[in-house]
Order: sequence, then structure tokens, then C-alpha cells
Amino acid sequence: MTGIMTSFPSFDTAAGGLDMRKTYLVTGNKESGKEDFSYRLAASALNGKLSVVYVTTNKSNTDLLSEFTSRSLNVAQYLGVSMKIVDDYIRSISPQAIDNNYTKVLNGPLDLTGLSVAMSAINSDLLKDGRTVVNIFDSISSLLLYNSPVTMFRFLQFVCGRAKMSGVTTIFLLDEQMHTPDVNESIRSLVDGVISLKLDNGKRYFTVSGVAKEVLGWTPLG
Repeated sequence: MTGIMTSFPSFDTAAGGLDMRKTYLVTGNKESGKEDFSYRLAASALNGKLSVVYVTTNKSNTDLLSEFTSRSLNVAQYLGVSMKIVDDYIRSISPQAIDNNYTKVLNGPLDLTGLSVAMSAINSDLLKDGRTVVNIFDSISSLLLYNSPVTMFRFLQFVCGRAKMSGVTTIFLLDEQMHTPDVNESIRSLVDGVISLKLDNGKRYFTVSGVAKEVLGWTPLG
């Protein structure tokens, strides 16, 4: 496999999918479609026999699965085997929430140590089984609401470093409009590639920079 296909033909043709073992930042505002991009990417990776660890910081694991279902993306067959969910949200509304066979429930966005430990353990288990792993963090903007930029930078630096050492592909979602330019630039400096998305006159567009096959002009996403 030369790249991770996203299921968006224009993206996969122009950019060749995502490079394996790289770290990516997916940016755009709420209307840009970055979450839809991540859902379709996750489903495509699973269908391609990859494993996906999906970290949700702004919705519960059940709401996340509803998002897949609403898009006719069938991931149920992969749950607990090649798809794991790390729920860093549910205890903010349901403190008694517990793990299940496909979800690790964490204490909340302030516990970055717990998040890094959970990710390391899940990744290690999947890698021991010889699986190729994709981590998706949706989103680090939510984590930045609870943690200082310096704390987040150190956390992301650790996550990126560990991912590179273990050969895991990692995708971070970020709403750059929520943060100051210096925070955005600091986060951009940690990743290999940046995928920018936007909505313009009812159509979505993308660019890709920082990797071997760049797409620097706004290109229709479809």
C-alpha cells in the first residue's frame, strides 16, 4: 500500500491519499467538513484492513457511531477488533460511564496523561498483532479549551514522537479560527503535513502541504 485512501476520489487522485507513518493536521472551521473527512477516512482505512483508534473529545462514543451510521458508513463489524474508540467526553455528562469491548472511557480533557497512557496501550496491543494503525484525534481544539497551549504543545510533541517511533499514522483535527495564530503555528510545526478544508458557495475544497505530493491550489473535494 502506497497511501491511505480517504474515499474522496479527487483527494486520493491529486494527493495519493495520506502517506503512511506520517502525522497530519486537518484544519478548517465548523462548516469545512473536517469531521466528515475524518469519518470517511476512518471507514476507508478499516475497509482497507487497517486499524483505527478514534479519539473523541467533543461527543460520546455512541454519538460518534451515530455519525458513521448517518453517513451509511458501516463500521460495526470492526468494533473491538480493528476499531477502538477512546472516549474523552462522556464522563463530562455521565460520570458513571464505563468501558466496553471497543471503547476506553477516560476521565476528561484535563487528564492528558491518562489519554497518552491509553493511546500507548491500545496502539501497542494492535501493533503486537501486526496491524497497521491510524490514530485520529477529534479534536485537539476541544482539548485546548481545557489545557494551556504550552501543556498541549508538550502533549502533542510526545504523541507525535511516539507515533513516529512506532510507525503509526496520526491525524489531528483543529479549528484554527478558535485559536491565536501563534498557537496554530506551534501545532503546525509538529506535524508532517497540513490538510486545509473550506466551504465556498456550497462546495468543499482542500489543499495539502508539507508532504511529498502537495496540492497547493484549492481543489474541489469529492
